[in-house]
Amino acid sequence: MLKFAALCCVLISFCCLAACNSTKNKPLDINFSNDSTAIVIKNIDPAGMAKIRNGELSDSLLQELVTVVESPLADDTVGMQVQMPGKVMQARDSLIFKPAHPFEKGRRYMVLTYINSKFADFQSIIKTKTKFNMAPNQKVLEFL
Repeated sequence: MLKFAALCCVLISFCCLAACNSTKNKPLDINFSNDSTAIVIKNIDPAGMAKIRNGELSDSLLQELVTVVESPLADDTVGMQVQMPGKVMQARDSLIFKPAHPFEKGRRYMVLTYINSKFADFQSIIKTKTKFNMAPNQKVLEFL
């Protein structure tokens, strides 16, 4: 329970810092690395990246910022999506997800992260254009 509360505090901090920054920020960039052995997350809000660099997140909280879900192969009849084990590491200006086992050709990988996620602004909530909760950034990558 304490771990969950700490994660919520970190997520709210990221959101508040992101909301205070300019709206000219580039969208989050989630792609395979050049050698396809990892997933690289770039264009992280500078204030949020500074928190990561300064060690304000414990290693366990850093690991929870990124989730990768492995989709089944096309001919797989069981069809279960499974969370892919791996390690999240920080680079100079990005985060890198290094999987515990290599990516497989023909599979899709859904990356979910709350990095750079923002709460809805007050006007959108009043006009009921958005939900009250925060949605993660997500991208589906296909390993060909």
